[in-house]
Amino acid sequence: MRMEADLVTRLITEYQYVIIVPAVFLLGPIVSLVAGVLLRLDVIQLVPTSLALAVGELGSDVLWYWIGRRYGESFVRRFGAYVGITETSVRYVQGLFSKHHDLIIFSSKLTAGFGFALVVLFTAGLTKAPFGRYMMLNIVGQFLWTAMLLSIGYFLGHIYLRVGDVFEKIALLALIAIIVVSLAGFARYMRGMLDERQAR
Repeated sequence: MRMEADLVTRLITEYQYVIIVPAVFLLGPIVSLVAGVLLRLDVIQLVPTSLALAVGELGSDVLWYWIGRRYGESFVRRFGAYVGITETSVRYVQGLFSKHHDLIIFSSKLTAGFGFALVVLFTAGLTKAPFGRYMMLNIVGQFLWTAMLLSIGYFLGHIYLRVGDVFEKIALLALIAIIVVSLAGFARYMRGMLDERQAR
């Protein structure tokens, strides 16, 4: 996770908005967090950054919806293991859809770190959820998710600027790295718990 954050920082600093869209496709929410830090450091600007993040995130949503709609279960059997989409997880999400369809799609962005969002996006296409409603729910959820991550990153960047001593900055960066790694570990733990629940 720390290597990903360092890579995103270097790429955005050098290529700015052009690299944000493909970076979101490949690396997900960490891009928004790093972008928030770089916003506070005046490396990038808010409006073009927000637009690039939206294009990347929503483009990814459309892609996974249409993969699910077009290829469905054959994709799961051939490639699902490589992207964390299993027949068990798809059946589990289908069960959730039958009770809380809109809520699951809306909140899927908040579970991105748990590896659950991808299954939801794919399954929405597989079950042929109405595309217009699917996109509306994703746009609202994405706006809230991105705003939260940008705000957290901006706050961390503000702290970085307020700290004057070099060693204090190193300590702050180390603390941020510990937080990110801890969240990643917690996300993996939760994904394991989710997998166990799905298997029952």
